[in-house]
Amino acid sequence: MKIAQELNSRQKDIDLEVKAFDGASIWVNSEDFGMEKSITENFEFYFKFHKFCFKHAELEYLYIETTLGIDYLGEEVGYYSLFSDLDGEPVDDMLVITDEELKNS
Repeated sequence: MKIAQELNSRQKDIDLEVKAFDGASIWVNSEDFGMEKSITENFEFYFKFHKFCFKHAELEYLYIETTLGIDYLGEEVGYYSLFSDLDGEPVDDMLVITDEELKNS
């Protein structure tokens, strides 16, 4: 229980939610994203969860995953995940559209 409290305090100190919202915004505003701006400007991001990974088969470092949901016109259409080291430095991220109809528009 104590480790969970420490991790929760740590994620607040290093602003992981803010960094995730910033990262998601960069993704959808990128010219390489490939989705119409008229669609992405209607995306609403909301916090879903943090996960702590202390052992991974392929990665040699600890990380915290911060995940945001993506709503479009009242429907959840995907998610954004930011992977950060324990100092809050981003090491990877991804934005996934799970709605096939929207993905192909």
